[in-house]
Amino acid sequence: MTEWNEATGTTTACKASAPVWSGLTEKQERFALRVSEGMNFSAAYRESYDTSGMSQPSVWREAHRLSRNDKVAMRIAELVAVREEEEHLQSRIRAYRVTAHLEEMMRTAKSESARLRAAELLGKTVGLFIDKTEVKDAREPTIAELEEKLKKRLKSLKPVNPMEGHPKD
Repeated sequence: MTEWNEATGTTTACKASAPVWSGLTEKQERFALRVSEGMNFSAAYRESYDTSGMSQPSVWREAHRLSRNDKVAMRIAELVAVREEEEHLQSRIRAYRVTAHLEEMMRTAKSESARLRAAELLGKTVGLFIDKTEVKDAREPTIAELEEKLKKRLKSLKPVNPMEGHPKD
């Protein structure tokens, strides 16, 4: 479950987004939420559980074990999916805002150069201008082509007199 904030124009995941029927404890939910926010398993485990008397290998082991719990793993996947959806939505909102701003600049900018620049950037955002680079034949030459090239180069060389060590004239 997400909550829309009108003031900032962002969405946030609500803490109470786990349904009652999910069967997760509060600590498991906190662990899943921290992992979905990008924390590694050990750090999320330390933030969710009392690890004061545990060695580092014990924390790693328990964090891994908890991450493999079916309900916790499903909850992490659900939270990650929600976060990805929110990020995708935010990306689309930003793209809309940028496009709208460029359209406004194209219409109302004081200088002609600013209006043209806005039009150029707007055109780039919708794919009107695509940078093209010429790619030469990138394939490897065949053995026959290499042999032919070598024969031509050998014919162009002057023969060497083995007794004198320099080309015959």
